Amino acid sequence: MADALRGKYLFCVARQTQPLLASLSGSGSREGAEPVYAIQEGDLAAVVRDAESDAYHLTRATAMAHQLVIQEAMRWATVLPFSFGTVANGEEEVRALLARYRNEFGDQLAYLDGKGEYGLKALWRDKDQPFREILAERPDIRRLRDAVAHRPPAEAYQDRIQVGRMVHDALEAKREAETRRVMECLDPLAVGSRVNATLMDEMLLNAAFLLAKGSEPAFEVALQAIDREYGDRVRFRLVGPSPPFNFVRMPIAWR
Repeated sequence: MADALRGKYLFCVARQTQPLLASLSGSGSREGAEPVYAIQEGDLAAVVRDAESDAYHLTRATAMAHQLVIQEAMRWATVLPFSFGTVANGEEEVRALLARYRNEFGDQLAYLDGKGEYGLKALWRDKDQPFREILAERPDIRRLRDAVAHRPPAEAYQDRIQVGRMVHDALEAKREAETRRVMECLDPLAVGSRVNATLMDEMLLNAAFLLAKGSEPAFEVALQAIDREYGDRVRFRLVGPSPPFNFVRMPIAWR
């Protein structure tokens, strides 16, 4: 009974299946960590680990552990992943959550069944490449930059700010144009897609695609064609299947 009252760290929700439940028996353990197991309610199962409410702090190691447990569950069932750090007060709270959102969770599991999320990142091979292209494409920016370079810094202060703004706007426009170009080629091959914020200046695209199982080869062929078109300008990296964080809505309330 004491364990049932302990906090439950939530990894994901799945339809309960015997292979899933068997695979979780003591799995996901590492030195000093509680084993992973499932709490069942109706036809749903929540993959959890016993934890105090403040036991999980976001670090690279804990984020990776969260991801790895979900990926293990994905080997046996379609899953709805919880965000890192989702903790219930006890087993009864988990059961109540599964019962309250049974229909919503069921609908999302049905939508995701037979599909996988793939992340695509595109990065400039040379971080200065977009600046060179902008200067080649925009003679107005080039002329103003050259004029500013030959004037005293104090005298050209406002013009330097103007050059910076023009370059920033041109970079954003280029990123948006290249993103549209890539997405127009790949979107028709995906069930769903999402363009996320770029994480660094040299990143051109940060997108997620939901692919039906069996469609991955055609998607990869299309991506290879894009890669050849961009040549030595951009490198593309496709990763997956991954937990479908970009295609799951989990707006839960505990009570």
